[in-house]
Amino acid sequence: MNSPAPLDQLDPRLQPLCASIFGATQIPGASVAVVVDDKAYHAAYGVRSVDRPEPVTPDTGFNIGSCSKAFVSATLASLVAEGLCAWDDPISRWVPEFQLHDPQITAMATLRDLSANRLGLPGAGLTESGFDPSYPPEHTFERLRHTPPAFPFRSHFGYVNAGHAANAVAAGRITGKGVVATLRERILAPLGMRGSSAGSGTASELPERAGWHVVLDGRAVAIDEVFTDQYTGSGGVVVSGRDALQWLRLHLNGGLVDGVQVIPREALLETHRPQTVAGPAKGAMSLFYPGAHVAAYALGWAVSDFEGHPLVMHSGSDLGIQAQTLLLPQAGIGVAVYANSIGGGMGALAAAFAIAASQLGLAPRDWLAYLQSLRPKAPPLAPPALVPLSADALVAYAGSYEHPADGPLDVRVSEGRLTAVLRKAYRMHFDLLPLGEHRFAMQFSTPEWRGVAADERLEVSFSLEAGRAVRADMPGPFHGRPFLRVDAP
Repeated sequence: MNSPAPLDQLDPRLQPLCASIFGATQIPGASVAVVVDDKAYHAAYGVRSVDRPEPVTPDTGFNIGSCSKAFVSATLASLVAEGLCAWDDPISRWVPEFQLHDPQITAMATLRDLSANRLGLPGAGLTESGFDPSYPPEHTFERLRHTPPAFPFRSHFGYVNAGHAANAVAAGRITGKGVVATLRERILAPLGMRGSSAGSGTASELPERAGWHVVLDGRAVAIDEVFTDQYTGSGGVVVSGRDALQWLRLHLNGGLVDGVQVIPREALLETHRPQTVAGPAKGAMSLFYPGAHVAAYALGWAVSDFEGHPLVMHSGSDLGIQAQTLLLPQAGIGVAVYANSIGGGMGALAAAFAIAASQLGLAPRDWLAYLQSLRPKAPPLAPPALVPLSADALVAYAGSYEHPADGPLDVRVSEGRLTAVLRKAYRMHFDLLPLGEHRFAMQFSTPEWRGVAADERLEVSFSLEAGRAVRADMPGPFHGRPFLRVDAP
């Protein structure tokens, strides 16, 4: 592909509009790729990292989070087209480690079910949010059996990262080459995507990368990037802006790019077809346009309508990044926005919608304000009202707790305060500040989790018997997953 044209050539309003959105959401650097009628445009913003202020270029790689899911479904689509597998093959054929709560459902679950997010599971615990990066993907798959279903199999849309990661492992086993080599052979290399990769080897393969950032006290703070094979496929793909243009062209042109049919048209379009009915909602607006009339999940893509125009899209995020990919197939428009900060999670989405709306000729709108109005920011948290406890009183809560999927939670008294660490999580160390009634506020010591909890008070509650805690209940994704005491009295 020739070098992309500057975004200004498409519409001189877009570059300053995106810059304004990124500035308002504390995003240090971003890459914006746009395809209109198979013509490619790009704009680079800001710096790769606040700690190493080299400028972002079209070749800077960005982690795209869950936008990675579509790379797995496209890879599987190419394998299906060659007859090497079928979407309705059971996952157990390729990944027997994948074990659900009900063995009968495990036996029935197919590649299609996993890519379509219709397993019936809630997004719970570390099997959803990710274990420490040192664990392999199989560690997650084997522990899904400890998550009871939230609703019947194939009855509802329910977002489950582990299913996409299992499909990635399946793709690598089908070819016998591993997922990254298979992705490269079937998608990246044919498209000339030399600035893209995935998995634990990305750090050495792609020296020009954007860093990760969280927002603390109103400013972007650099955190460590994460490279792992554990959730490759559900996340973890790194893509440059130049390469994103090829990826958009692949989908807008039915698999045909620069005269090469990379994936047969019908095989690729199958990944865009609705599989699981969903519903537009404020809590899922990065997947489905909040003003849509219909919504469904396809195979690694979310499908809805954008002011009456058919829309295929997906979002991506991790501790320090966000991404958004939009396809308007009938209009020949594709947009990818990759950013190196979580920054409230709306900057990439607002920029993508603004670009798409401009190319469709829709009435001007402040897209960031619109999205923020649907999810108003909570007022600043007041310091928790603490109920001081003596070191002797804290001893009742100290001990070793465990959940069969999420592993050990160690709670200790140290220098007169209660501290905890969830051992299989990534850097999840925190103090427990007493609130009374056996409730404790979580105060994180690492910037990754301080960023996650910046606008929300998270609490751990304990249940006691005979004056000694026997159970700890964690918040958020751990809700309903009790950690039971395992050490002797």
